[in-house]
Amino acid sequence: MEAIRLDRIAIWCRGNVIDKNITKKYCYGISTDSRRIKKGDLFIALKGDRFDGTTFVNSALQQGAVAAIIQENFQSSRKKIIKVKDTLKALGDIAKAYRNEFDVYVIGITGSDGKTTTKEFIKNTLSIRYNVSGTEGNFNNAIGLPLSIFTIDRKTDFCVLEMGMNRKNEIRYLGKIANPQAGIITTVGSAHIGFFKNIYQIAEAKSELIETLKGEKFCMFNYDNKFFSFFREKAPADVLSFGMKKGADIRGNIVQEENDFFTFYVEGKRILYKINFWNTTIIYPALIALGLGERFGITEKETEDVFEGIKPLPGRGKIYHIKGITVIDESYNCNPNSLKASLYNLYRKNFKRKIAIIGDMAELGKLSYLYHRNIGLFIKKINLDIIITFGEKSREIGKSSGIHWKHFEDMDMLNKHLSCLIKKGDAILIKGSRVMNMERIRDYLMEKYGG
Repeated sequence: MEAIRLDRIAIWCRGNVIDKNITKKYCYGISTDSRRIKKGDLFIALKGDRFDGTTFVNSALQQGAVAAIIQENFQSSRKKIIKVKDTLKALGDIAKAYRNEFDVYVIGITGSDGKTTTKEFIKNTLSIRYNVSGTEGNFNNAIGLPLSIFTIDRKTDFCVLEMGMNRKNEIRYLGKIANPQAGIITTVGSAHIGFFKNIYQIAEAKSELIETLKGEKFCMFNYDNKFFSFFREKAPADVLSFGMKKGADIRGNIVQEENDFFTFYVEGKRILYKINFWNTTIIYPALIALGLGERFGITEKETEDVFEGIKPLPGRGKIYHIKGITVIDESYNCNPNSLKASLYNLYRKNFKRKIAIIGDMAELGKLSYLYHRNIGLFIKKINLDIIITFGEKSREIGKSSGIHWKHFEDMDMLNKHLSCLIKKGDAILIKGSRVMNMERIRDYLMEKYGG
C-alpha cells in the first residue's frame, strides 16, 4: 500500500477525527486484525456476529497502529481515533477511494466454481510482463476485497480480484468498490442456492458484475454454461467466450489425461499445454488466462512455460503421494457441480482402489436432501470402490449410491476407520463444504502415513 495521510482517509470515510494532530500522519497499511498490526497501520475495528473489533483497539494502538477507526457510539479514552457510523462501510469507502488513486487495470472474477484457481492462472500469466496484485487466499467478500485492493501501489499494472457472494446485491457492492474494467464469470451452478429461490436468481446475482464495469468493459463468459446467452445479452459488445464446445472463441481440447496432469490444445493454435492438476475442469481457468494473456501481449510459448509451473493449492486439488497411497485434497469447499466433476475425474483415473470421502454440502436450503441424493445416484452410474460420508446430510449420498459405503458423524471415528481400511495403491479423494473442516482428514493421513 502507498502511504496516505490520515486527513484524506478521514474525508474518504466521512470520519470524525478526535485528535486533529494525527491528521498529518501517514498510514502505511490497513488492518482489521489486531494480531497482525505493523507499525504505521490503520486499524479498522469491525464488528461481527462472533467478534467485536473495538475490544482490540488499545492492543492495536500499543502495537504501533497510527490510529483506529471505530463506531461513533463506542466510547474510548484514546485520542488516535476516527469515528464513523459503520466501520465495514468505512473500509469499503476507503478502498474505493484508494483504488481510484491509481491508473490500474482491475479484473473482477465471480462464479459458482473456480474463482481462486482462475485468479491464480491469470496472475501467473500476466506477471510474465506486468506487475500484478490482487486477492490473496479467499479474500473475496466485503472485508477481503477491500483489503486486497490495498495491495495496489504506483507500480501495479493489473489487480485481479475475486468476488464471492451468497446474497443479491453483494457483487454489485464489491464491483462499485473495485471499479473493474474487465469481468469474468467462470460458471453458474447451485452453490449457495439455499439463499435463492432458484439457479436463475444466482445467475442474476452474478450478472451484477457486468453492471459495475468501467472503461472498456471487457467480458469473458463460459460458453459451455447454460447462462452464456443470458450474460452475453447483458454485456457490452466486447465479449470473449471460452469452453470446450464448438462455437467457443477459445475452445480447448484435452489430448492426454493422467493421474497427476493433463495436456490440451486450443483450436487453431499449435502449442500443447501441460497442466499439473489432477482435475481436468482446470482447463477452464487455463482458457481464461490464455484469452487475457493474448489480449495483453503474452505469447503462447510464454504461457506454456507458466502453465506447467502452476501447482494446485492445499485444499484445492493438491495431491500427496505418501507410502504407496494417493491423497487428493479438495477439502476446501464443495457444491453439487464441483463434487460431480471431482467424482467423475476420480472414476476416470487409473488407481487400484478409488475411495471418496464426502462431507456435507452446505447452503443448499430446502433442496439439500435432493442434491445429496442426486450425488448418490450419480455415483451409482460410475465405478468407484468405496464411499465414506461425513456429517448429517451426506448420509443420503451413501444410501442412494448403490456401492459399499460407511457413514460417520464423528471425525475421530472416521479417521480410525481409515487406518484399518486403506491399502497400498489406494487413491483417497477428500471433499466437503468449508464448514465440515475436511482438512482434518488430510492432516490425519499425512501424519499417519508420514507426509
